[in-house]
Amino acid sequence: MKMVILFCTAVLAVIWSVWAAAAPGNGCTQIVQNINDSVSAIGDNANSYWTHRTNFVDRIFGHPSQADAQQEADAQQEKDQADVLKAAMPNRLASLKGLITAAQAQDCLSPAQLSAIVEPTIKHAKRVNFDQFPPELPLESSVDRGPPQMPKK
Repeated sequence: MKMVILFCTAVLAVIWSVWAAAAPGNGCTQIVQNINDSVSAIGDNANSYWTHRTNFVDRIFGHPSQADAQQEADAQQEKDQADVLKAAMPNRLASLKGLITAAQAQDCLSPAQLSAIVEPTIKHAKRVNFDQFPPELPLESSVDRGPPQMPKK
């Protein structure tokens, strides 16, 4: 989680320095601001996604002695909230790519500036897109399961 926060802070620092240097008057200021907003939204959604995923894992696998219907419902709620964030990520990523195209077309940012902003954000979004929640095992059956036994003769 700390790595994600550091990532977002670094990207935002680069964006703000680029935004200050953007060429005024040709729409670059607005494009760079929109890129900033998009990167920020992707970072926020990704952070929330990983938080919900961590909470889900904790509720399913973290406290087997406290297995109850409420814990299962809480785990499902965490998964549902993460699924909503994950479902929105492809559209957010497509929007960012459109803004990148606009910035390139108007020569708002150098390739190095775009790369510094965009590459980490795209990787961050793709990690969410390709993540899979661990399979849900019933809470009661995950306790005291031993290794498979050989059949008795």
